Amino acid sequence: MNAVVSKIESILHSEYNTVKFVDLVREIFPNVHLVSPDKFNREYTNFSSHIEGSIHIGNFQTPDNKKIIIMAVQLKKAGYVENSRSTQRSYAKKLIENGNADAAFIAFYTEGEPKWRLSLVRLDYEMKIENGRLKTAENITPAKRYSYLVGQNEPCHTAISRFQRLITDSTANPEHPTLDDLEEAFSVEKVTDEFFNLYCEKFHQLREQLESIEDFCIEAEQHNFTSAQFAKKLMGQIVFLYFLQKKGWLGVGAWPNTLNEKEYKNAFYARGAKSRELIPVVYRPVGDGTYHVSSAGLKQISDEDEAILAQCVKGKPWGSGPHDFMRRLFNFAVQKIVTSTMMY
Repeated sequence: MNAVVSKIESILHSEYNTVKFVDLVREIFPNVHLVSPDKFNREYTNFSSHIEGSIHIGNFQTPDNKKIIIMAVQLKKAGYVENSRSTQRSYAKKLIENGNADAAFIAFYTEGEPKWRLSLVRLDYEMKIENGRLKTAENITPAKRYSYLVGQNEPCHTAISRFQRLITDSTANPEHPTLDDLEEAFSVEKVTDEFFNLYCEKFHQLREQLESIEDFCIEAEQHNFTSAQFAKKLMGQIVFLYFLQKKGWLGVGAWPNTLNEKEYKNAFYARGAKSRELIPVVYRPVGDGTYHVSSAGLKQISDEDEAILAQCVKGKPWGSGPHDFMRRLFNFAVQKIVTSTMMY
């Protein structure tokens, strides 16, 4: 099972790849019937403004006699992976109806982009009475609540653990996975319960650790706060930082690391005398016609100078920060501690 988990981790932490996706499908759906995983069907309907085309990976008949179509759908633009859930759900409904299926297991991706979405869309029918008449109503599982955003630098812990459990149950019991099993694996209510249980566990671990530190206890008593209050506030701040990280708002490159000759001259003259004074301090020549940002130079300038620098050069767009920014900070801090320890 460890090998299976490693495979799932590798697939979900990587850019979308059809061959790898088929490997994931084989693990989740035993005895899946592959249809045409090598054939890309271009989209020519009214969905073509958002969707490039699709691949019919396969079909799976659940033990409770439900048909699931397994698809890979290529979107036209990178932003559509995160922001066009309504279109994705509508397109999934079309695929389900055309395939005479009960549900669809779909990978939504954009060619060359690091993140992709894995969704389960289920189509149910219920009978209800309107104006004295019996009518059939369609219910479609919400695209946001039944999907995982995966790919490079995406935190996929929940998806990995849910699929691991699904595969374990399927291996132990030939009556799995049913469609209800799959829906439970994607259910936001289940994920939320797991999150808060784990959050509670980490809260108590942090509280107990703080209470074991003499200096903390002295400081807490002097300033009249408890270990529980401190742990609660700290964890709340960390969760908020992860929210900002998910938005790509942390670690955005305000200025480029390297400038070519033309970019350097444009920056040099961008703000008159001030930029002519500032740019040579921050950007140093490296001998091949390019200029590299100097860490020492950045430390010399004031906050006001940093604001001017951001006007002289073109940084990365807002929202482009790495989705593992917090992990990078942690690793950097650990490395500094290790280095300092080795020096002494």
